[in-house]
Amino acid sequence: MSDTQTLAAIEGGWRLEQTVFDQQGEAALGSLFALANGAIGVRGGLDECAGENVAILPDAHVAIPITYHESFTGFAAQSDVRFAAPSPVWIELLVDGEPFDPGTAAPLEFSRKLDLSSGILNRTTSWPLDDARVLHLDISRLVADGAGAHCASRIEARVTGGSCRLAIRFPLECPVLDASDPLDPRLKRAALLQRESISDDGLQARFSAGLDTETRTLAMAQTLDLVRGTGEVIAQDGIAIVQCDLVGEALVRIDRHVAYAIADRCEEKAAKLVARNRQTGWDTLAAGTQSALTRYWAGADIAITGDAKLECAIRFSLFHLFQSASREDYHSIAAKGLTGEGYEGHYFWDTEVFVLPVLAFTRPELAAHVLRYRMGALDKARRNARQMGHRHGALYPWRTIGGDECSAHYPTGAAQYHINADIAYALSMYRAVTGDEALVHDAAEMLFETARIWLEIGHFNPRRGGAFTIHGVTGPDEYTGLVDNDFYTNTMARRHLDFAADLAGDMARDCPEMFEQLKHRIALSEQEIEQWRAAAAAMWLPTDPQLGVHPQDDSFLDKPAFALADVPADRFPLLLHHHPLLLFRHRLCKQGDVIQALSLVGETVPLAIKRRDLAYYAPLTTHDSTLSATAFAILTAETGDDAEALAFHREAALVDLEDRHGNSHHGVHMAAMAGSWSALAMGWGGVRVVGGQLHLRPRCPAEWQSFNLRLHWRGSLVEITVDAEGASYRHCEGPPLTLFDHGRPITLDEGGFTMLRPQVDAVIFDLDGVLTDTAEAHFQAWKRLCEEEGLPFDHQLNAELKGVDRAASLTLILEAAGVQKNEDARRAMMSRKNTYYREAIAHYSPADLFPGARECLEACLAAGLRIGLASASRNARDVIRALGIEGLFDCITDAATIERGKPDPEIFLTTARTLGCDPSRCVGVEDARAGVAAIKGAGMRAIGIGDPMELSAADLVVPTIASLGMESLTGPFTATILPI
Repeated sequence: MSDTQTLAAIEGGWRLEQTVFDQQGEAALGSLFALANGAIGVRGGLDECAGENVAILPDAHVAIPITYHESFTGFAAQSDVRFAAPSPVWIELLVDGEPFDPGTAAPLEFSRKLDLSSGILNRTTSWPLDDARVLHLDISRLVADGAGAHCASRIEARVTGGSCRLAIRFPLECPVLDASDPLDPRLKRAALLQRESISDDGLQARFSAGLDTETRTLAMAQTLDLVRGTGEVIAQDGIAIVQCDLVGEALVRIDRHVAYAIADRCEEKAAKLVARNRQTGWDTLAAGTQSALTRYWAGADIAITGDAKLECAIRFSLFHLFQSASREDYHSIAAKGLTGEGYEGHYFWDTEVFVLPVLAFTRPELAAHVLRYRMGALDKARRNARQMGHRHGALYPWRTIGGDECSAHYPTGAAQYHINADIAYALSMYRAVTGDEALVHDAAEMLFETARIWLEIGHFNPRRGGAFTIHGVTGPDEYTGLVDNDFYTNTMARRHLDFAADLAGDMARDCPEMFEQLKHRIALSEQEIEQWRAAAAAMWLPTDPQLGVHPQDDSFLDKPAFALADVPADRFPLLLHHHPLLLFRHRLCKQGDVIQALSLVGETVPLAIKRRDLAYYAPLTTHDSTLSATAFAILTAETGDDAEALAFHREAALVDLEDRHGNSHHGVHMAAMAGSWSALAMGWGGVRVVGGQLHLRPRCPAEWQSFNLRLHWRGSLVEITVDAEGASYRHCEGPPLTLFDHGRPITLDEGGFTMLRPQVDAVIFDLDGVLTDTAEAHFQAWKRLCEEEGLPFDHQLNAELKGVDRAASLTLILEAAGVQKNEDARRAMMSRKNTYYREAIAHYSPADLFPGARECLEACLAAGLRIGLASASRNARDVIRALGIEGLFDCITDAATIERGKPDPEIFLTTARTLGCDPSRCVGVEDARAGVAAIKGAGMRAIGIGDPMELSAADLVVPTIASLGMESLTGPFTATILPI
């Protein structure tokens, strides 16, 4: 459908409503109006119309063999396939003894409403029976929270314009739904049910599904209560029927309860469940569900002033996430949740990367079930690793239900080793948000076993200077397969290895006995843990020297571009129209691994590089995956492209409400729905977990007046409201918490604070004496030159050279000696001095950074500040490369790029211009008088590091960079903290 067409509209911010009957769009509407409670999902079709109202159960799946013409060692042997259960709401109507077919005429009136605050689906339809009589149906549906695999319906019927004998049949039949498509790998044939038996009264039925290799038994039980009006309940041919005479607008009301159970004693279990919920009653079930939703919205609701449509779309997404989230440890969340049959009901990496963080921040206890499901499947992940040829460790399947790999196309399936790192990312995020160390310790075995795989598929590569390289994998971008050093995979693997090594250290300190038992059980050595640290530190994540971008993999930049402009609109997604090898050979992205990685864990990557990556990869990305818009929305919001960010945000939020990919009839897209919240929180809110702490960089796009979201953090709930001026933080419940607004710490207990947006966009650092000590190296180099030339030189004269470039320094030395040299001689002297200096710094390493220097730079990145280097040294880039911090700078300006050195302001003005910042919104950090003078001359705020007397012209002087906090950097531009 086009961007302007909608299937249904959300009215009043809390109700999805359809008022025009749309038979053609009923399949997609069945997904949108679906109800679920984690134990069952019921598609939202019309009760009296078969097809779009089947039930979906997490346990309703069987394994079927995968047949290969050419099969090789390690290929997946079978696939889990979810089957649809019989509808709990389907009814058949007989009017005056004749079947009534609702498809023969359009309804005279129609309204379908899903209330997001109560969880009840209400529908009113007026069907013409003849020229005079009209049958009015008012039907409410409820899948109650905590009620198990159960659905309740309340049916009211009346006739106007005459009278009739109405019979409502309540069949327990197998579904006829077959949503497979042999040409679409996203939707394969479902396993169909066969009914084995049905009770004489039509209230219980038994079904079987599967093949000879595996069958699964499902039982279904229902009760019917005529709670208003007159009539009788009868049975005919194994179908329960309610018969009544409708005269003079008489009303009949029937409450229907339907329950399901699978496997052992399923008939008994289904009967007990339906009896329990029938006894509880509709009103109590409805009240309990509304209470559960009230609690959920209290910790999850959002608001946007200025974009009601987007606000409603995000709220609708959160509703479906809550519905489909499992309430037990035996299931995860399928790609389509419990709303449809897309992807055969499989669980993917989407759940850990997209859905779990949203649950952790909005309903943490639901996030725990996702992790415990993976923990319970560890032995199968070990088995999968052995099947794939690994001697040690565990490898989780790319797509699964029961824990085994279900992908028959290994280049775009089983080769996606990033799944291990995605699970580790989810565990790390959960730990940071909840502080639940008990679950993390329980998950340590899973974390360690999955970390081992990286050492099996990667190695310390002597051809890359000992860098750790990973080979033969596929990243999330399935248009690029089986590559070396996929950027997303390497980035996430580095996080995984660091996390595993850190957790091992934490456990050795905090619970040594438990840790020693675990090490013994899985034969884990200290040497192996040190290998994890070494591999993480040496991970190959280069920046292309010519383009200044991160290569998606070793071969990506060398490939020819795919002619996307020549592809007709009806030939997307490309995967349905082109052989995978054709796509693999081109510079083409389905969603983009670099952008995906940076949107998740790019907190130490400068904004300038992120902008270059966006500019490079955006034209190459088809966005054929609904996951793509989320990553692009987050990164474009972070880098300041508001128009693009809003477009991507709406794409993620409206993908199902407007059926933008034309496949919402398969079920709604859980990851995209989660992404609509993530784009708000991580994109516009700037929410990041950095060093285990909660950081926010909130800003409001000009199209909105404000936005609001709520976050759970370590047992507390905080509400954040953001407008053009800044952000307000309100402590709602729980213990005190500390968070960071643009790097500025805030501790919330009772009440809250308002923080104005900082007026500083960038920090520009000098190098020598600020980040590292090269002063002695310069002194020794000048001293050696002067001794060779017979010129006087001592520490007092050397102090005059502080912050001055090479040419100006030589001039001062010659003037002090009363000596003149021609230009050729001066150039030769400067060249010799530079040679001596380079010899002195050749041994520099990250250990030569001043204490606190890296932490200061990373804090600036976490605060969303751009970082520049303005150094009088022509060797500045070589020095910071040796120090291991080159990748933290947005730009580097040295003496070779300017005409006039310090104290002239040119170097700082040039750096600000390169950063794209107004100089008045920049802060300069220097240790020399000449540097401070240059900063002030550029119209910037100056911070000195060193002697306050020596640097008296600076606005602020601190003794070392370790004492330079964010409050110091933002200085008087920091907003006043106001109590709310």
